[in-house]
Amino acid sequence: MLGGYNTGKDVALDINGPYGPIRISKIMSFDSKPKTTSTELTPLNGQTDELLVPKGWTGSFEVERTDATLDKYWAKFEDDYYNGVPQPAATITETISETDGSTTTFRYVNVILKLEDAGKKEGDKTIRQSVSFTARRRVLVS
Repeated sequence: MLGGYNTGKDVALDINGPYGPIRISKIMSFDSKPKTTSTELTPLNGQTDELLVPKGWTGSFEVERTDATLDKYWAKFEDDYYNGVPQPAATITETISETDGSTTTFRYVNVILKLEDAGKKEGDKTIRQSVSFTARRRVLVS
């Protein structure tokens, strides 16, 4: 950690997909953002308030391809879709090591995973894959 700030290097992800754990050895980045809608309310006194409603979470992560884990996951998803099998939701558990030595754990629930990019294959280069997700909620576990 640099200057007492969490540099993002002390973050672990556990992904439980609809077919069991998705074990990815090299997660290179993780990004998550809350989704909200807001409505302005202006009562007769003229003092405007804002009603903010949470609408879940969205995010993405990039991985360095070390095996066929994500490719096999997506092949199974496609196969199930074309065979009329409903897609159950996944969960993502994010554990952050804080600067004071404690840990904070969040669980994203009712997650839908989408393989955005299976990666560019080139000689002498690694393959970077990307996945996006939406989640109904992010819950504080500890």
